[in-house]
Amino acid sequence: MAARTALLVLVLAAALAGCGSSSESTSDPGSKNYDPAHTTLKDAGLEVCSEGQHDIGAQLTQLPGVAATRTFDVAKSCNGATRTPNEMTIYQFTNQDDFTSGARKIKAALPSSAVYEQYPVVITSSGPNAQANLEAVKEQLPSASS
Repeated sequence: MAARTALLVLVLAAALAGCGSSSESTSDPGSKNYDPAHTTLKDAGLEVCSEGQHDIGAQLTQLPGVAATRTFDVAKSCNGATRTPNEMTIYQFTNQDDFTSGARKIKAALPSSAVYEQYPVVITSSGPNAQANLEAVKEQLPSASS
């Protein structure tokens, strides 16, 4: 159980931190352009239309213990669009105490977003397909109990 939880933590952390963004992201883990976040979204049936820091307030990106934040505009098909009404944001925390309080603050600041939390990351999904998109992403992540 502890080994599985450790694996989950590593995969989730890699999904966020994983190599920054690249327009040449690939799902090949051996590639220098491998990006676990893009791969997870793709495996969930979502296309990344753009990535950035837009629409994230400083009160969330500057929470104590937040190591990195990534935001993705997503859609089943971008059709050339770079902005979509559906957005996924991943917050990576450096320690459990800040994670616990940070997750509460994120939920309070984003009451209409679907939220998934598993240390060290909090994933938020907003937009008309928020819950469905978050569920699709969660299905791609290793289970804490598996």
